[in-house]
Amino acid sequence: MITLTYRILTLVAVIGLLGACAPPPTTTTSGSLTLEMRRLHSSLDSQEQTVQELSRQVAELETRLQRQAEEIQQLRQAPQTTQTGYSYSRRQQTQGATTASIQGEGSPTEIYLQAFGDYASGRYQAAMHGFETFLQRFPNNSYASNAQFWLGDCYFNQQQYPLAIQAFERVLNEYTNAPKNPDALLKIAIAQLQLGATDEARQAVDSLSQRYPKSTATQKAQELAIP
Repeated sequence: MITLTYRILTLVAVIGLLGACAPPPTTTTSGSLTLEMRRLHSSLDSQEQTVQELSRQVAELETRLQRQAEEIQQLRQAPQTTQTGYSYSRRQQTQGATTASIQGEGSPTEIYLQAFGDYASGRYQAAMHGFETFLQRFPNNSYASNAQFWLGDCYFNQQQYPLAIQAFERVLNEYTNAPKNPDALLKIAIAQLQLGATDEARQAVDSLSQRYPKSTATQKAQELAIP
């Protein structure tokens, strides 16, 4: 009798343990796994988008640095003379007066490279002073249009969009055949968007597409979300 009772109690205990260790109902387990899988997928998608955005920013930065390095190299190799590749209409009447008021010495290359180095390092106030000095002393230099563009970009990077627009418009108006005209129009469109001027931004994009349909700036402009 004791042996039988012991066996019965043992069997009851085993059944109880099995019941305690049994998994929850299939429906609940399946539902929990589905929710967890969805959460993981959503997290992975978000991380993938973040990685793609970071990769895009790195690629743009590398391109920008490469262009800056090429521009510096070209300027260092260029002769210290002015060239007539662009149409100029700036500062002709005031050149003598303004030149006399500029302090400091240096060749066009030295002044431009110093300003450009400040710009590339994010020292925008120093860069602005350097580019303005360059433009006042050497308004007809072949890199004057670039200096005017980078001056506008200094304002742009400091979110001074109205001043940036004015500076970029001077690139378009005073250097009619300058290589950076497409980029100037693109920057104007972006600055107008930042100011909420969607009509002006759309006009800038339309002008860019018409005047420079095959430019990289035009391709980038197509990605702008203009309401």
